[in-house]
Amino acid sequence: MGQRILSIIIPTYNEEKDICTCLNSLKKQSFKDFEIIIVDDGSTDRTKEFVRKFKGVRVIEGKHKGSAFSRNLGAKQAKGSILIFVDADMTFDKNYLKNLVRPLLKDNKIIGTTHDYEIVKNMDNIWSKCWGKVRVSKKESEKVKIFRAIKKDKFLELGGFDPKYGYADDQTLWIKHRVGPIVSENTTCYHKNPETLEEIYKQSRWIGASINNPLFETPLLKYFSPFLLFLISPIAIPILSIKKIYKLKNFKIILPMLVFMSARYFGSISGISRKIYLNKNYR
Repeated sequence: MGQRILSIIIPTYNEEKDICTCLNSLKKQSFKDFEIIIVDDGSTDRTKEFVRKFKGVRVIEGKHKGSAFSRNLGAKQAKGSILIFVDADMTFDKNYLKNLVRPLLKDNKIIGTTHDYEIVKNMDNIWSKCWGKVRVSKKESEKVKIFRAIKKDKFLELGGFDPKYGYADDQTLWIKHRVGPIVSENTTCYHKNPETLEEIYKQSRWIGASINNPLFETPLLKYFSPFLLFLISPIAIPILSIKKIYKLKNFKIILPMLVFMSARYFGSISGISRKIYLNKNYR
């Protein structure tokens, strides 16, 4: 493919339902000077088979060690001077890349950027509705600490992403170094929410295993925390459901929300247990 300005790095783990849509969206970008690197995190479905049908897409086969490991592996082998980090279930407005990297190409002092609007594309699904439509609003984008574009040399200098943060590993540079991105304007992307109760449970398990709370670090007490959370579930789940409904301002989904929140709650407990007892915080 030759030298490119951008290297788009996408970690994948059993993404056969979404990866083709993501790659097609990238191929339609108005900005064309990029390579695409897929780092597969040990998929057991047909993800790699589908990806290899796309001309010019590099596939790196990694082991199942989590997204941070995959992103770091892709960064080390990237040819571009700017790294782009996206997920396999994302799609993009056609000028997304152009607007995302514009500040980096104009000002050498800027090391990285993030997008200003991230919304959900599968709101026709009831469980997606329970999760919510807006992931990053234009009003709140300044608070986002996830780099979507960053200069490769700076990323490697800072040590890349740390797998110990699990679901939040893409916030490593802020957590460890207090280095954050600036917001690039007119950068809309679309993300998928989990569409089944199984997907909700597994996503919540991953998030739960990555929760940074002193309760889960206190000797002895942490080993009992999953059991305590289970005991209070009959109270916690209705309260969390009501709070979510008020936040979404959608009072028609009270029953689905209770089911949704149950999957989230028990998924989180499972994730916390996996972290405490197995020291595992990836999908």
